Amino acid sequence: MFIEPLHTLLSMISGMAAIYTLPGSWALARWSWAARTVHIAQRNSESNAHILILIPAHNEAATLPRTLPPIIEQAAQDGRCTVVLIADNCSDNTAEIAQQLGAITLCRNDDTARGKGHALAHAFHSFPDFPWYLIVDADSRLDDQFLSCLRQKLSEQPDAVQTRYEPDCAVDDPLANLKQWALHAFNVNRQRGRAHLGESVSLLGNGFAISADTLAKVPYQAGSNVEDFEYQLRLQAANLKIRWLEEVAVHGEMPYGQSESTQRVRWEGGRIAMLRQFGGYFSLQLFHNHRMAWPALQELLLLPLSFHSLLLGLACLGGNFSTVLGILGFLILIAHAAQALLELKPSQRRGALIGLPRYMLWKLTQLPAILRGSAKNSPWLRSERQAERRTTP
Repeated sequence: MFIEPLHTLLSMISGMAAIYTLPGSWALARWSWAARTVHIAQRNSESNAHILILIPAHNEAATLPRTLPPIIEQAAQDGRCTVVLIADNCSDNTAEIAQQLGAITLCRNDDTARGKGHALAHAFHSFPDFPWYLIVDADSRLDDQFLSCLRQKLSEQPDAVQTRYEPDCAVDDPLANLKQWALHAFNVNRQRGRAHLGESVSLLGNGFAISADTLAKVPYQAGSNVEDFEYQLRLQAANLKIRWLEEVAVHGEMPYGQSESTQRVRWEGGRIAMLRQFGGYFSLQLFHNHRMAWPALQELLLLPLSFHSLLLGLACLGGNFSTVLGILGFLILIAHAAQALLELKPSQRRGALIGLPRYMLWKLTQLPAILRGSAKNSPWLRSERQAERRTTP
C-alpha cells in the first residue's frame, strides 16, 4: 500500500538530485580535461608599478615573527613594494610586533563589522594611491621568485590575478596528505583548467592581486564569511576577469582539529549563502547572454565534493535517467580526483586514500553546523594557528 508512493517519492528526489548535479559535473569534466597539461607562458617584460602588500591580521602575535620578516625582506629586495599589516579588532600586541618587524601598521577596531572583508575594504580606502594591491594572509609564505613572476603577469594589465595557493599542513595532522590532495584539486587543477578554457578563475583569498582600476569599477564590498568568493562573483557580474599565475605559489597554513571545523563552517556555509545571494541573479543573466553568467553559475551550484558525491549517490537510486546521470557524474568525479592524486608525491598518495573514509564521515557530522553557518548574519570565527597550539600549555 505504501510502497508505490514511497517509490514515486524516491524517484522524484533522485531525479531532482540528478538534475542539480548536472552543471557541477559538467564543470568538473571540462576543467579536468583542460587541466591535463601545464602551460607556462614566456614573458619578457615586468611591470614597474608600485605594489602595496596588504596583510590582514586578527590576533596574530604568535604567527608574525615567523611569517612577516620573509615577506618584508622580499619586498625590500624588489624595491617597489610597501608592506602594510592591518591589525583588525586585535586584543593582543599584533600591531606592536608588526611595527617592530618593519611593517606599516593600520589599526582598525569595529565590533559591528568583523572579518577579513571589512579589514581589506578599510585598507583600500586608507591607501587609495597604489596601482596594485597584493593580499597575503598573516600565516603565509611566498615562493622566492613570487614578486618577480607576479610583475611579469601584471605587465599584461589584467583586472586581477590569482596565484597558486598551496597548503602548509601541520606535521602532526593525520589528514595532511588528504588535504594536500583535496586542495590541489580545488586550488590548482580547477584553476588551471578554467584558465586554459579562457575563463575567469576563482579568488582563493590568499596570494591574489587587484588593480586600482578594478577597485574603481567594483569597490571592495564583501562583508560575508567568504569575502573572496563574494568579491569574485561581483567581478564576474561586472564582466571583469581574474587571471591565473601558476609559476609561483603562496603557501598558507591549514588548520586541523577543532580549528578545521571552524574553518569548514565558515567556508562551506558561506558558499551556500552565496548561492542564495547570487544564484538567482546569474540565472537571469544567463538568458541575457551575460558571458560570465554560466561559469559563475556552475561554480555556485557545485557543492563541496563530499556533498556532491552524496547527491550523485542519491541520483543513482532513482532508476532510468537519474541513475545514468548519477553514474556518469561519479565517473567524472573519480577522474577529477584521480588527476589531482597522481600529481601528488608518491609518498603522499597512500596516506591520502587511507584518510578519505574518515574524512567523508567527519564531513557528514559537520553538515548541521555548515547549514547554520550559511545563515545571513552568521558570525565570523577565527581559526586557531599552529604557533598558538605550540605555545598553549
